[in-house]
Amino acid sequence: MTRLAWKTRLLMAGAATLALAACDQHDTRNTAAPPSALAVLDPSAGLLPPAPPAPVARYEPARGYRLAERAYGVQRAVYDAPPDYGFAYGDEEPMAWETADDWSMYAEPWDDGYRYYYYQPGAAYPYFVRDDDYGYGYDRGGTLVVVVDAAGRYLPAEEFRRVAPIAGRYYAHGRDLRNAGLRAQRVRVDERTWAAHAPRVTQGADRWIAAARDDHAWRQWRETDGNRELDRFRAEEVRRAEAQRMRVAQQGSRDDLRRDDPRRDDDQRRLAEERLRPDQARAADRQGRDAAARIQAERQAEAERGSVQQRQRADAERQQRDAQARDARARQQQADALRREQHQAQQAQAKAAHDRQMQADAQARDARTRQMQADAQAHDARARQQQADALQREQHRAQQAQAKAAHDREMQARAQNDARRQTEQAQAREAHDRQMQAQNAQRDAQRAQQAQAQAQRAQQDQARAAEQHARAAASHERAAPAPRPQDHARPNGKPDGRDKDKDKEKKD
Repeated sequence: MTRLAWKTRLLMAGAATLALAACDQHDTRNTAAPPSALAVLDPSAGLLPPAPPAPVARYEPARGYRLAERAYGVQRAVYDAPPDYGFAYGDEEPMAWETADDWSMYAEPWDDGYRYYYYQPGAAYPYFVRDDDYGYGYDRGGTLVVVVDAAGRYLPAEEFRRVAPIAGRYYAHGRDLRNAGLRAQRVRVDERTWAAHAPRVTQGADRWIAAARDDHAWRQWRETDGNRELDRFRAEEVRRAEAQRMRVAQQGSRDDLRRDDPRRDDDQRRLAEERLRPDQARAADRQGRDAAARIQAERQAEAERGSVQQRQRADAERQQRDAQARDARARQQQADALRREQHQAQQAQAKAAHDRQMQADAQARDARTRQMQADAQAHDARARQQQADALQREQHRAQQAQAKAAHDREMQARAQNDARRQTEQAQAREAHDRQMQAQNAQRDAQRAQQAQAQAQRAQQDQARAAEQHARAAASHERAAPAPRPQDHARPNGKPDGRDKDKDKEKKD
């Protein structure tokens, strides 16, 4: 299916979406997200790897134009020069251009045109991607920071959010494309292949170069910047131009060799071509210009000597070209009508989005106002709470001071009581000691009196005993009988027992 058919379907789908959205405007409960812009509904998006929408952080134009300017500088440097190589990527064969200092541009076939991916030296992800509708610029983290439309206009932030889904998929796809370009076998793009693809490539380059050149804001930024980004690729532009002149010169010399002597052998041709080495570029350039002049003169002579058949063929070719041009103009008119309709649909969507954004901004302002009021109330409440806390702290400190004074008084009273109690206890101990001493002295006196009394009683008892003994002796003497005559001795010569008892009584 051609891209025109795709866009026709997308336009019809977009119109139906707008109609449904218009019918649902009266329902305030509708919370569905707004439809994507038609440019976002890329027919080839289904062929891209799934990826999340790109994060959005819009750079201001003074900063963001720099990424778009680098892509413009690379595009202008390589312009109509053939690619350095091609490589296989699925069923397609993208083409690649590389500068002498490793800036790269990949052109990926896309329907009837190309998508362009731009890479900084050594980078795995593109810093800029361009399709027919927009140019997308990324920072090193993959955040979408620049969006420029096909006319070179720097778009506002709401457009960033609408193209973020396709921008995220482009960024992820750019990594896969870069890996394939670095790892796959590089294929030389011959002159015939390049001649078949060059018109589409240069057509895409012309639109981008014209946008960068004609947009007033972009051009004004470039003048302010002093063309620094373009000067970065000036040497590459000169190198490509010199190489192009060398190719033209070499091609003219080969034509001269074939025309002068078709039977010239390969060694002679190699020798002739070796004279056109890069270190003899100026001589080759002159030879190329001379050869081109000769070829032009011969072609002009042949055209003047052309036959009627050649003129007829030229007329037929011209008519065919005119018919093709008319068809191209008709297709262009259809495409322009489609773009206008698409632009009108986008404007309608943009207006609806703008209205929603204005309403959201008003709601956000109301929310901010309410939040500010709530913050003020919270601030007043915090101030009152702080005052209450300060008063409570002062009261607490006063209570603590009173409690401390009371505690100090209590401790002082306790100390005084303890001192008084200790004094009383000392006095009591002294009194007790004196009492005990007195009691001990009294007991000692009592014991002494008792001992004296006992001694007196003992003396009295001894005196009474002596007196009793004396009375007893006296009484015994008074009661004793008169002496008897001495008993006769017994025969055994021992005294009689009765004498012994008498002696005993006397003794008592």
